[in-house]
Amino acid sequence: GLTLWLHFDIGGGWMHAKLLLVLLLLGYHYYCGRLVKQFAADLNTRSHVLYRWFNEAPVLLLAAIVILVTVKPF
Repeated sequence: GLTLWLHFDIGGGWMHAKLLLVLLLLGYHYYCGRLVKQFAADLNTRSHVLYRWFNEAPVLLLAAIVILVTVKPF
């Protein structure tokens, strides 16, 4: 996405939104790393229900990214 935007001048509002969602996805990935370290140290205090919902976040982000790239609404 960055290569298309910077070198080929392909973009618009949808590209900015897509890149923002990709950055959120990267932040999610790094937060998951922190959670793994907490689990390894046996410091988890959250319920399994939270993690079931937390697991759906990347699916929603990826679906939004694909929709933005396909539809290009703005």
